[in-house]
Amino acid sequence: MARQADLQLQVILWGLSVLGVDNIPLTRTLKDLNNFLQSQYGIPSVCYQGLLRQVYYEMANPWIHPHICHYPEDAGGQLEQAWQASRWLHEIDPNIAMPMIHKGWQDFYVFELTKWTDGMMAIPEHWYTKPLVSQTSFEVEYWALAWQAHAVMNGCMSGYIVHAYNTIKVPASELLLSFPHLLQTYEINHQADPCNIIETRGHGVLPWRLTDSTVGDRWHAQVQGCHVLNYMMWCYCDNTSGNISKKWNKHNSFLITTAILPHVIVHKEGNIHFLVTCNIAPPLEMFDGIVDQLE
Repeated sequence: MARQADLQLQVILWGLSVLGVDNIPLTRTLKDLNNFLQSQYGIPSVCYQGLLRQVYYEMANPWIHPHICHYPEDAGGQLEQAWQASRWLHEIDPNIAMPMIHKGWQDFYVFELTKWTDGMMAIPEHWYTKPLVSQTSFEVEYWALAWQAHAVMNGCMSGYIVHAYNTIKVPASELLLSFPHLLQTYEINHQADPCNIIETRGHGVLPWRLTDSTVGDRWHAQVQGCHVLNYMMWCYCDNTSGNISKKWNKHNSFLITTAILPHVIVHKEGNIHFLVTCNIAPPLEMFDGIVDQLE
């Protein structure tokens, strides 16, 4: 690859000399300049050795377009974008689909007990948006699929029963207190202990296992105030020839496009990101390196 690049550079310099351009730089000068620019502003190539001992190099483009959409959307039956599909809203793990929402000075996470403005206690299961279309603008409002929780106070024991079989829809505009603030205020307000939770499903009563009820969602504990956003991706692999001639020289190539961009934008050249290509290592071996980069 380096030798081919040198040959291409020499052809360009030859063309400049034929056209009578003055002060043509040396090949070495241009290569040094390119190395400097790559070190300062380029995307690094990462060397990997796969499980089958094959060596290959990987690059990733970290550019993010401002039109990304992180939240699932309930578009009322309309299906034009990936985030409007029911799978994203109802089937994907909520900690992957979108684990939190920020309102005011509080962060609200899925599977954490939350208080709403009307006094209702509930545990959000999914965050999502609904479109608000007017004659002058297009905006979205944020909602939650949630499970209602009822307080139980019996002598020295107190806690909440969560009815996980009954999902309700609640606007995020009515959020009042997040789980950390419930921990700070429940004793002063003479409320049940938000750390003691059991759930009911059908006819059964089960211990709460979706989170550690004493610390809340794992992301809430880990990020320490930072916002958590998803980044859904389509990963694509195909084989192409590395030869200019008609002789086939198979190269397996991985590329990604983001699933959280509108279709009219996502397939533009700048949003199709090259990851890795190799004519030796098989695709699954190369995918190991991609997973390592994501992790």
